[in-house]
Amino acid sequence: MLESTRARARGPAATRGAAFRLAAFAAVAWLAASAGCGSKAPPQPDGGARRVPDQEARDFTLTESSEGRKNWTLRASYAAMYTDRHLIDAQTVRIEFFDSKGAMYSTLLADQGLVDQRTNNLEARGHVRITTQSGVKMETDSLRWLNDRQRIVSDAFVRVTRKHDVVTGWGFESDPSLDRFHLARQVQAEVRDTGVEEAPAGP
Repeated sequence: MLESTRARARGPAATRGAAFRLAAFAAVAWLAASAGCGSKAPPQPDGGARRVPDQEARDFTLTESSEGRKNWTLRASYAAMYTDRHLIDAQTVRIEFFDSKGAMYSTLLADQGLVDQRTNNLEARGHVRITTQSGVKMETDSLRWLNDRQRIVSDAFVRVTRKHDVVTGWGFESDPSLDRFHLARQVQAEVRDTGVEEAPAGP
């Protein structure tokens, strides 16, 4: 109101100038409000703001051992450590499992690996693949390594290939060598015909 009163006291030209300024101000305010409504910030992930790791490392390596014997070694391109959660979040993961004599018998590859430092349990996520020294292959989207039981378990769909045989199903549990595994439900088996006949036994 004060701006409008002063404009009338200065005459018609001043009134038109004041009106233009008011219209321009209103237009800018409307544009700012519209922009604010149309460009909302993305929602925060569950748990509030993104957590900041206590430590970060590139080319990360972690080895778990008991009584001087190496059980597994995890290698990752990047790892974030959260002290209060006792958690290591590793990316582009390779885990090597070793037998009681220290020989490597299987390798796990995954997009992500989570390590619980209290139990040394592992969780692998994304394009998970295990290959043993004997040539057995296991593929799934996610699995867990239960360190105290020395067992691999998965609730996701699993595919196991052993030579020419393929077994698929859900509810997977196995030793890390994949020599003895169990599928709980919807199990299907396929025996591939290689087209090569075995040579007959000798006389």
